Amino acid sequence: MNAADGTHPTLRDLACELGQVQIQWSFLEGEMRRQLAASDEQKRALRGPVISHWRVYAQRLCAVQSAMVDHLGAVERIARMRNLLAHGIELASANPCEIASAFVVCVDPDGATHTFTIEEIRDLSEEIDRVRRSIRSGLQAS
Repeated sequence: MNAADGTHPTLRDLACELGQVQIQWSFLEGEMRRQLAASDEQKRALRGPVISHWRVYAQRLCAVQSAMVDHLGAVERIARMRNLLAHGIELASANPCEIASAFVVCVDPDGATHTFTIEEIRDLSEEIDRVRRSIRSGLQAS
């Protein structure tokens, strides 16, 4: 991915950014598991997605920690796009000879389509990391 030599992102670059989202999401889920274990919520979290159990835990904390409302909202915002990228990719395209040509098209469960550029995918990865760090530092401070 070097615009100086006339090339732009390839399909491999796009795949790398998609993989980075998945890695960052795994780190976020690890933080969720850590919080559930520290709060004894893990005994109830034996089955199902960790995010579902963490949502319940976070909603309970919202009453006593106002920051948790923000954390929960941030997780919900990034989860939607991440889930589309993890479960709904219908098309991936990149032409290294054309600028701004790397993107994926995802289909929602309701059939709506969403197009995400490589830059938006990269931004999501960075946002997932920010949310994870914010959740970790916010709960450690309380």
